[in-house]
Amino acid sequence: MHGSLSRFAGLVFALLFVIGCGTDSNSAAGTGGAGGTPETPPLGCDPLTPSYCGFPYPNDYWTVADATTVTGLRLALPEVTMPSNRNGVQSTPGAFNEMDGFSPGIAAMTHFPGATVEGLATPNSIEDSLSPDSPTVILNAATGERLAHWVDLDEYVVEAKLRVDAMADRPQFTINRELGELRQERALMLRPAIRAEDATRYIVAIRNVRDGEGALVAPSAGFLALRDDEPSGDDIIESRRALFEEIFETLEEAGIARNDLQIAWDFTTASRENNTRAMVHIRDDALSKYPDGVPYTIELKNEGLREGIECRLEITFDMPLYMTQGETGGLLNLGDDGLPEQNGSYPYAAAMIVPVAAQSAPAGLVAVGHGQLGAKEQVLGYQEIMAEANLAAFGMDHKGFASDDIPTVIEAILGGDLSVFRKIPERMHQGFLNFLMAMRTLSREAEGGPSTALNQALLNDCNGATIDGSKRYYFGGSQGGILGASIMALSTDTERALLAVPGQSYNLLLNRSVNFDEYAGQLYGNYDWNALDMQMNLALIQGLWDRAEPTGYSKYIRTNRLPGTPAHEVVIQVSKADHQVTNLGAHIMARTIGGVVNLAPLIRPVWGLDVVSGEHSGSAMIEIDFGNPDAPITNIPPWADSMEDPHGRATELQALGPILIDFFASGVVSNPCDGPCDENDLVVP
Repeated sequence: MHGSLSRFAGLVFALLFVIGCGTDSNSAAGTGGAGGTPETPPLGCDPLTPSYCGFPYPNDYWTVADATTVTGLRLALPEVTMPSNRNGVQSTPGAFNEMDGFSPGIAAMTHFPGATVEGLATPNSIEDSLSPDSPTVILNAATGERLAHWVDLDEYVVEAKLRVDAMADRPQFTINRELGELRQERALMLRPAIRAEDATRYIVAIRNVRDGEGALVAPSAGFLALRDDEPSGDDIIESRRALFEEIFETLEEAGIARNDLQIAWDFTTASRENNTRAMVHIRDDALSKYPDGVPYTIELKNEGLREGIECRLEITFDMPLYMTQGETGGLLNLGDDGLPEQNGSYPYAAAMIVPVAAQSAPAGLVAVGHGQLGAKEQVLGYQEIMAEANLAAFGMDHKGFASDDIPTVIEAILGGDLSVFRKIPERMHQGFLNFLMAMRTLSREAEGGPSTALNQALLNDCNGATIDGSKRYYFGGSQGGILGASIMALSTDTERALLAVPGQSYNLLLNRSVNFDEYAGQLYGNYDWNALDMQMNLALIQGLWDRAEPTGYSKYIRTNRLPGTPAHEVVIQVSKADHQVTNLGAHIMARTIGGVVNLAPLIRPVWGLDVVSGEHSGSAMIEIDFGNPDAPITNIPPWADSMEDPHGRATELQALGPILIDFFASGVVSNPCDGPCDENDLVVP
C-alpha cells in the first residue's frame, strides 16, 4: 500500500530553493464557506502565555461574536499571532478567521519553559486523563464531561535537529547550545484521543506539571493575577476577570481546585456546517443535475497488466467543475450566497482494471484511493487482490493532494503565507466529487443494458466481462484510507469500505511519520527551528484541512449522518508500529466513527474500543502485528525500528482477499491472523 507521505514529497521540498515560492494575491482575500475575508479586530498576544504570542491555542480570546454563525462566534486571529519565517514573511489571517470555531482535532497547546511530562497521561495510559486527579483536563463546559487525551511534549524538533546536524560538519558546542534552547521551546500539547464535539466550548486546566528538578512550574504573572484575584496592571487581564471567575467556578464544580491551577483557558470548536457545508452543497447540486451520471469517453489502455486482469480502461469524465479552474491552484468558485457554484465542466480521468473472473460472473465495482501525492495509476498495485475478489476497480486522483498538486503544495507550505494552504482542501472538494460522480456514472451505466458505452467496452475490449452496478465499494490505502473516511461520510452510493493504514488528523500524523524526514530540515529551517512556530503552523493548517480530511467527516460515517446520506460500515486495517501513518491516528479515527470494534484475537487492547471475537457484522478495526517493536509514545517516528516498514505489508496476507470479498458482499468481517501474523499467514514469495 502506497506511502501516506510519498516520495513525491522529497521532490516538493527539494524544489524550494529553485523556484522561489510566492503567494497568490487571490488566496489572501480567500473564498471559504463564509464568503470573503472578515476584518480582524485589534487583538494582540494573550498574556496567559507570555513566552509565545500564539499560545495558549486554541483559545476563545481570539474570537468575536457573530450572530450569523452556528457557534455565535468567529475567529479573530491577529497577524501578530502568525509565525514569521526566516525572511520575515507572515501568514495573512483572513482564511483562518472565516471559521466559527477551532479545529476539533488539534491539541490544546501552551508553553511552560522547562516543563516535563512526568506523571501525565501518555498514549499508553489515556484512561489516566479521565481520573479525578489528572493533572491535565479538557472539560466540556456545558456537560462537565472530560475529553480523553494524552500529553505530548514536542520531542520531534529536538530529535530531528540532531539527525540533521549528524549529517553536517558542525561544532558540537554549537549543536549542544542550540539543542538546549530547543528543549526550552517545546510545546506542551494535550492531544485528544477522540475527536472533540462540534460547536462545543471546552475548558482546559493544567496543574501539577513539574520541571526537570521536580519543582512545580510557576504560572505566568497574568494567570496568577486572575487565579488569586490580585491586581495585574494589565488591561487585557483585567478585562477578562468575569470570564475567568466563570471558568474557575465551572472547574471547581468538576472537582478541580482553583488554587492548584498553573493555567486554564477556554476554546470553542467549529461547527459541522463550518467544515462540511460547502462539500455537501457541491455533492447535492451535482447529483441533482446529473442523477444518472455524467458524459464520458473510454479508451483501451492495456499496459502493466498482471495475471488475472483482463483489461485496463482509461475513462475520462466530463465532470461538473466547482473550482475557479480545473487545474491545480484554483479555489472554490463561490456564488453570491457564499456557496460553491458550478463553473462549467472539466475532464478528469479514471484508470479501471477489469478481472478475468468478470467474464464468468459480474464483477463488483470498487473505487480505489491512492497514496499521498500519488495518482490514479496506483490502482495497478492492487491487481492480484481485485482479480481474486472479482472486483472491477477504478482509481482516481485525489485532487488537491495528487501528483499534479505538487507545485501548489510547495507554495502553500513553504511560501510563508499559510493561508495559501486553503487551495489544497478546497481542491480536495472537487476530488471528492469526482469519486462520487464516477461511482454514480459507472454503476448506472453498468446497469443500463448492453448499449451503454461501458458495457460495449467490456464486451469488445474485455472479452465479454460484465459489472454488477449494484455492488459498489471503496478501497483505499494510506492517504486513500485517510481520505476514504471523508468519502464514506459523503457517499450516497457506496456503503462499505476498507480503509487500510489510515489515520486522523494530519496535525497528529506528520511528526510521527518517517516520510516527514525528507523535508523537515528545510521546512523547520525555514522557521529557524522554532518549535513553537512549527506547532502553531500545523494547528493553523489543520483548521483549513478539516473541510476535507477525516477530522471534519469521520464522525458522520455511521451515525449523526450528513443530510441525505445512508449509514456506512468500514473496516480499518492497522499495521502495528507503522512507520508512515501512526497507529494512534487510526485509533482516533475508530473511536471517532463510533461503533467500531477491535476484532480479536488481539495483539493488544486499544483504549475506547470494544473487543469482539470471531465474525462481526458491521464496522471493525483489525490490527496486524508483523513483529515490529512498539512505536515511540512521543511525537517522533519509529526511527530506531530497523525492521521492514509494516505500512504496506497487509497485501502479503493470504486471507486478505477472502476477507475483503466477505465484507463487501455481506458486511461480515473476521480477523485474518490468530494473534501476531507468522509465516503461515503470509503469502509465500
